[in-house]
Amino acid sequence: MTAAALPSGHAYALSCIVLWSLIPVVSRFGQTSLDNFQFLFWSNGLSLLVVSACMFAAKGLSSLRRFSPGQVLYVIFLGALGCAVYYLCLYYGYAHGAGIEVLVLQYSWPLLIIVLSVLLLGERLAARAWVAVGAGFLGILVVLTRGDLLSLHISSAATSAVVLMGAFAFALFSVLSKRLGGEPYAVTTLLFVGGLLVSAVCVLTASEFALPKRTELVPVVVNGALVNGVSYILWLKALERAAASVSAVLVFLSPVLSSIWIVVFFHEPFSLSYLVGFVLVLGAGYVCVQAGTGATPATPSTL
Repeated sequence: MTAAALPSGHAYALSCIVLWSLIPVVSRFGQTSLDNFQFLFWSNGLSLLVVSACMFAAKGLSSLRRFSPGQVLYVIFLGALGCAVYYLCLYYGYAHGAGIEVLVLQYSWPLLIIVLSVLLLGERLAARAWVAVGAGFLGILVVLTRGDLLSLHISSAATSAVVLMGAFAFALFSVLSKRLGGEPYAVTTLLFVGGLLVSAVCVLTASEFALPKRTELVPVVVNGALVNGVSYILWLKALERAAASVSAVLVFLSPVLSSIWIVVFFHEPFSLSYLVGFVLVLGAGYVCVQAGTGATPATPSTL
């Protein structure tokens, strides 16, 4: 079935998923001279420009006026977690680590959401959800040990720890966002305000201001304007036209596509242990979404 023949909601969701799957490619090609702080700064700046323009076109300023000062600060804080800390760790991982390892560790966030939902929100989970969590973490262990569960074969322990920290930040962002209301376009804009503020502070304190080189312009623009900008608008459209549960399950196609891009663009080997780990991690995420445990991918559109 072609994209044109798909229901419009599914077509929007699949378009968004294809964009998200490009994160490993644009983050590595965009960091030939830029570090992760600089790359994030330019990406968040472009993302804020795109989503705010869409907000003004669709809703005007009225949607922003409905937020109290406290709500604005809270959403900006969430943006610091989900649009800054998470991506800083992710970009660092793809710049310094083995792409497939980073990808599997990145998608530990649905499993971490479940744990945090229990600890912070007091949610009660079905037995199959706990089994899925265990299977998901087993999948991560399979990848990190290359199938030999008695020994670790991590390309870089420090890089893996950074990526896991980023996954935890995104899981925390997702859990804290579950009870937040507000017009989605306005929330998305404020989230990227928080992301841009934090990335600007990081550039000033931990790095230095630098313009992208000519070879980095395309990945920076693609990442900022499309992967992190237009994708959120597409996700909004997807949720308007298709069931949220269906769109959420489709998101788990993203790492599968990402693994293909990693192998094609960077010629990384794809071992059997990676395949087993992928099946366990993605299968666990799928079961958790179907069980309604809160592992639905949290984006500004779901707030």
